[in-house]
Amino acid sequence: MKRTLKFAAALVAALLPISLASPAFAVAYDRLNIAVDCAIGETGEDNHVIVPGEVLSVTFRNCDGIDIQEYDNTGNATMPDNTVIDDSGTQTVTANFFVVTVVGAADLGLDDGDIDVDVYVAGPVDDPTSTLLATEEVTLSLSASETMIREEMIGDPVGDDGGGDIYIGGNEACAVEPGLHVYETLELNVTKAGTYNFRAVEVSPIDEDLNWGVDKFPSSDPFLAIYETFNPALPETGVVGCNDDNDGTGIPAIDDAWDDPSSPGDDFEGLVTESGDILHWQFPWFRTSLEPGNYTLVYMPFSTGGSTDFAAGQFGSTSDNSDVTWDPIAQKVTYEMWGPAGGIIFGEELATTGGVEPSFALWAGIGIVGVGVAVAVARRREQRA
Repeated sequence: MKRTLKFAAALVAALLPISLASPAFAVAYDRLNIAVDCAIGETGEDNHVIVPGEVLSVTFRNCDGIDIQEYDNTGNATMPDNTVIDDSGTQTVTANFFVVTVVGAADLGLDDGDIDVDVYVAGPVDDPTSTLLATEEVTLSLSASETMIREEMIGDPVGDDGGGDIYIGGNEACAVEPGLHVYETLELNVTKAGTYNFRAVEVSPIDEDLNWGVDKFPSSDPFLAIYETFNPALPETGVVGCNDDNDGTGIPAIDDAWDDPSSPGDDFEGLVTESGDILHWQFPWFRTSLEPGNYTLVYMPFSTGGSTDFAAGQFGSTSDNSDVTWDPIAQKVTYEMWGPAGGIIFGEELATTGGVEPSFALWAGIGIVGVGVAVAVARRREQRA
């Protein structure tokens, strides 16, 4: 869930360089080379994540005469002359352009904390032991449909976590803000009974808690659920699996990571999978047992914002992020589905169950229609154990 508090985190595949989708950030972004301009100050969020063994170069410009320190005093950050930056606050920059090298967790501060670069290290986590069935990119267009998450959910009269968030189906791992939410769906057919994993692995625009200086976007905090039957008028019914923030999944490797931060401090710092994906702590990962049948996968942002809000580039007026705005743009989330080999069917096979026309075959890249909205297909990876 997206709070106004500052948390460390990670998600987005480790691809370099990568381009930001928003017109305001239409530049190449290299995750291991970031720039800080002291004349401008901080823009966007101040968290940045690397994986073990990576080296981050932070280029500072227009910072002559400003003190620099490393608040955590980890010894992981050095100046161009190899001087280790400490937490004394007495190291004054005497060059207008310089590069700090960071090899691990660090908290760089300039000018008494007016500029702060928090660097975290993502901890390793195993991929599911089953087969990767599909990798899908789901797009929330500027004409996305909306659903209402009510203050009091049907069958769950308490309905919240004490902070105002609503538990979908009474599941504490499935919290969202109450109010209107834009959403997108994907129809699928499960052919084999078994345990299935669903997880988000990438977002566009780039996630702000992974990359220093990037603004907040709805896609940075997705909620994911799978329904036996999805009715947008009653989104609290029919859900058989869901998750908001990785924790409470019942997956030991995930839940344990929340209690075993990989860098100084008590916050959860993020994960890097065997397949090389950096997982943001605010992204969903859940597993659930499914029987053969038709299901609907639903993606929505954690924060409220109906169709009108989303098209205007803002969150809902009652959201904790109501003061956040962005250039209106489609938001994309890439997620993976894992389970028994051949356990999920799309395309023509799904059409025979009363889903969509065969001409909309999912893997043909044309798209699939589900619950009145379109799902854009980006790619499919090869199955692997």
